[in-house]
Amino acid sequence: MRVEVAVVGAGIIGTLAAYELRKRGLSVLLLDAGKEGAATLASAGMLAPYPEGLSGEVLEAALFGLEYYPGLLEELAAKGWKVEAGFSGTQVVALSQVEKEAWEAQESLSYPVRGGRGARTFPGGYVHPKALREALLKALEVMETPFLQAEVEEVKEGGVRGRWREEPFTAQARFVLLAVGAWGSRFGLGVRPLKGEALVLEGPAPPAPLFAGEGYLLPREGGVYVGATQREGWAQGVDLFGLRWLSDYAHERFPLLAGARFREALWGYRPVGELFVGEVERGVLAAVGHGRNGVLLAPWTAKRILELLGV
Repeated sequence: MRVEVAVVGAGIIGTLAAYELRKRGLSVLLLDAGKEGAATLASAGMLAPYPEGLSGEVLEAALFGLEYYPGLLEELAAKGWKVEAGFSGTQVVALSQVEKEAWEAQESLSYPVRGGRGARTFPGGYVHPKALREALLKALEVMETPFLQAEVEEVKEGGVRGRWREEPFTAQARFVLLAVGAWGSRFGLGVRPLKGEALVLEGPAPPAPLFAGEGYLLPREGGVYVGATQREGWAQGVDLFGLRWLSDYAHERFPLLAGARFREALWGYRPVGELFVGEVERGVLAAVGHGRNGVLLAPWTAKRILELLGV
């Protein structure tokens, strides 16, 4: 197989980059190993540049993403693939006088929070990452983009080598894009895994993403997403420590969730490291180090890839 760009990794960053490349007429091969713990499948999809404390060029990149998403979702919806999202802002709730002064939290709360002393709403919102990925994959299929669940073992100028359906395979490509998240260290990239755990509950959600203390809530499929823990390393799954922290946080901080029913537990590895989108060797590009802001920074990342490829 020969293509212009082989994209390794089919999370939000990889699929969005592939989509933008295909829109500009480039032939693309999308590859993904289907490993457990992929960040996109567990992500909150928070679009919160200011509550996340971003600044400088990263803040500019995040604001680009915030402006980009409504248009993308309209584009996908027009093709029949609607994605859950909201862009009415993100609210930070102050739990102390110090926080109230630091955040200038003078607004009333949009959702009951025990200990809440005021709130402030910033530009922002959320998008459902798993649903967005599924919509992008459907769009890529319509655009006749091959997608293989394959393990890439070697990347070099001119293509990739690995295994597909337990058999060796090779693909020739003018460029290779590594968008492999926390697994970037396998290719010599400076990232490490930071596991995050979250709950989805049957209960009333806030009207928009809400930060309070060490966690946050946001709407998710008619329920409420509660996040999130963070721990170093490759430990798999949601354990009792994570479940206890999340359930205590939801129960103790939010009166409306005191009797909420459990729907689902989620987990994934955030790719932590210095944010880098660029060429690592001739013909090989990498997009790594997005941490907990992969969904927010994905549009800027795709834009940067297009610039690097001159399209």
